[in-house]
Amino acid sequence: MKSVLALSLVLILFACNGTKTINDVSSNEGNTDDKQEMSNYINEISLVSGCLSGGECSFEVMQNTKMDFKTDTANMLYPDFVDAKDTNTIKFVYNENADKTETDGHYREEIYFEVKDGIDSINLENAELADVNFLYGRFCYCKGSAGYFKVKEGTLLMEGGRLIISFANGQVPQKLSKITADYK
Repeated sequence: MKSVLALSLVLILFACNGTKTINDVSSNEGNTDDKQEMSNYINEISLVSGCLSGGECSFEVMQNTKMDFKTDTANMLYPDFVDAKDTNTIKFVYNENADKTETDGHYREEIYFEVKDGIDSINLENAELADVNFLYGRFCYCKGSAGYFKVKEGTLLMEGGRLIISFANGQVPQKLSKITADYK
């Protein structure tokens, strides 16, 4: 309960700040060795809260990878992952435990966003999420409401080893809305 209260207080404090913040550590340092040290700043992410009961969650840091958005023949958006020396893509997946008796009983949600090398902190909200190519995916047997969607409503806070994501995609139903994780 104390951690929920403390987290709420932190969110309220940051919610009052309507300005975009992305701190680039490498631009503050003249030493190229520091930039090399930061080149893979996020190496590991561990979930603190946000995984729903009845499912499994995982994070993946896709090193030296960025997303190019493409559309398929049905005009549906999807990410194409390409090599990028200075960018890492963060992937979060929630897989709901499927009923083995149902053929189409699977349900999965995915979140992707990019972090440039050397970025020390991020504080983005709403339309600013486009700066990190924030993407939400929903996959299930739910005709007309599955696929990838750009997120334009929410917050992404990454600072001091803590990652807090809160969002609503506004296009299809979603089960995930808030995720808290630690990174190093």
